[in-house]
Amino acid sequence: MKFLIGAAAATLLMASPALAQTPATAPDVCVGFAAAPSVPDGATATPEAMATMDTEFRAWHGTGSAKLQQCRAEVEAMRARLAATETAYNAGVALLNGTRDAWQVEVDEYNARAPARNRRN
Repeated sequence: MKFLIGAAAATLLMASPALAQTPATAPDVCVGFAAAPSVPDGATATPEAMATMDTEFRAWHGTGSAKLQQCRAEVEAMRARLAATETAYNAGVALLNGTRDAWQVEVDEYNARAPARNRRN
């Protein structure tokens, strides 16, 4: 029983740093896109209005596309960090579970040969 309490306490201690972290937010490069320019009505717009809008649109779209490329790079970097974190987590799980299972085998073996009054829980 003491072993189980100790294992539970150790698990809580290892999990507490993860619980204390602040929630994830989007990187600055992936937020704050400029508002879309107002598109004139093609049925009634003058050639000057269409030319002005074309200039505004090209500038707006170019800036937005560059920002999207930067955001995509950040997404890929986050995926790589996530994959590395998952690999490390899975290795930790394998270590803890493997050691726990090996320990349980030894406890069972010990209990099978030890007198009843000396058994450990």
